[in-house]
Amino acid sequence: MSVTASVRPARELGERALAWVSDRRRATYGSALVRIAFGGGALVFLLTHLPNREYLWGQAARWAAPLDDNGGFEAPFTVFAGGLGSVQLTVAYVVLTLLAALVTVGWRSRWVTPVFLVLWVSLLESNPLTGDQSDNIFRILLLYLCFADLGGRWSLDARRRARAVARWGVPRPFGRFGSEAANARAVQLGTLLHNFAIVMAGAQICLIYVASGLYKAQGLRWQDGTAIYYPLQLSHYRPWPWLADLLVANPFMVAAVTYFSVFIQLFFPLMLLQRWTRIIAILGVFAMHTGIAVAMGLPFFSLFIMAGDCLFVRDATFAAIERQVRRRTSRLARRVRGTPVAVRDDVGAEPQRVDGELAPR
Repeated sequence: MSVTASVRPARELGERALAWVSDRRRATYGSALVRIAFGGGALVFLLTHLPNREYLWGQAARWAAPLDDNGGFEAPFTVFAGGLGSVQLTVAYVVLTLLAALVTVGWRSRWVTPVFLVLWVSLLESNPLTGDQSDNIFRILLLYLCFADLGGRWSLDARRRARAVARWGVPRPFGRFGSEAANARAVQLGTLLHNFAIVMAGAQICLIYVASGLYKAQGLRWQDGTAIYYPLQLSHYRPWPWLADLLVANPFMVAAVTYFSVFIQLFFPLMLLQRWTRIIAILGVFAMHTGIAVAMGLPFFSLFIMAGDCLFVRDATFAAIERQVRRRTSRLARRVRGTPVAVRDDVGAEPQRVDGELAPR
């Protein structure tokens, strides 16, 4: 076998990888769902705790001073550290709430998201008792996705870009400024940054699942199939006592859910390599986190990690779902109004081909 023939597979693999990250933006729908889930979840959290902000992060939060090391974070994640005065806290809190709303609707996402991330981490780390393990997922994924195009779908940014494309004929990040070549290079750079951010976020999710599965596999309670029983006996994880009792009443169900949790996490990355196993993996982790959200009362944790799982769903799948929703909405509107309604499949979307996926078929 010649040297050329032996290196050809590696060269072809490299060319495919280069084409994957450079020809178009991947997981645009999934990254939009991450933006909506993270921004919306943070918005609900902030509005819920608005009346108690003084006792959690203000001068009245001195009760948490022995635990306050700001999570080990330094500047710029120190905006809320030390307990702000009433006026300063209210102003900073309102600004953070507005930023969460802007992230949710996708207004100037590339600039708003990093500022939102800094203020959000600063708020939660100033009082360690206000957060949970979802905070780690939130800040790690959003740190990577600050380099992604989070406003590419279902956002005000997408509508603004669609109007610009209708005017100029091609995407122009600099608007009327800059040459065509400069705008084209900016679009290509944005595509590369977006795809690399998606790859890093996807890799982080896989690491989380595999590490969690390995830790579970070492525990005796996970090995004998009874681990799910014990947290459902704690008052903190029993928002619906009748539901918890119902779930643990059947020993077979307890064992099945316990082993299922371990195996779906351990083999999640491998199951992404084929289309049908990828479907099983994504539906499996969705089912697992839905159970955690409902049965154990951890909605934000489940929301954030399930949003990250959407990065593994192909854009073509989301586009098909979107078309079905538009058709059904159109039929419902015709029935209500008695008049035909025109439905466009490309409203609020960039003129890009939607056929990307994070893992190969």
